[in-house]
Amino acid sequence: MPSAEYNPVVVHLEGELDLEAVESVVHDLSVAARLSDDVVIDLRDVTFIDSNGVGVLAHAVRGGATLAIGDAPQHVRRVIQLTGLTDTVL
Repeated sequence: MPSAEYNPVVVHLEGELDLEAVESVVHDLSVAARLSDDVVIDLRDVTFIDSNGVGVLAHAVRGGATLAIGDAPQHVRRVIQLTGLTDTVL
């Protein structure tokens, strides 16, 4: 029996994830979702996140995306933990 191959589309975010970045991030995530059912959002280079960014991430996670925060700055990881999105974090 052939094994299923796991080929997620990775969306690498960097810089500030705030109101100014939301439109671009939503576009990138929409494109990724059309390419694959497995979308991983890489937050390692996000330097700041506000409620607008959290909202975009929460919407993406509800849609099936997974967050990867391994090497993200401590303050970004803390925000993700406080939002309850950590259940789906890599």
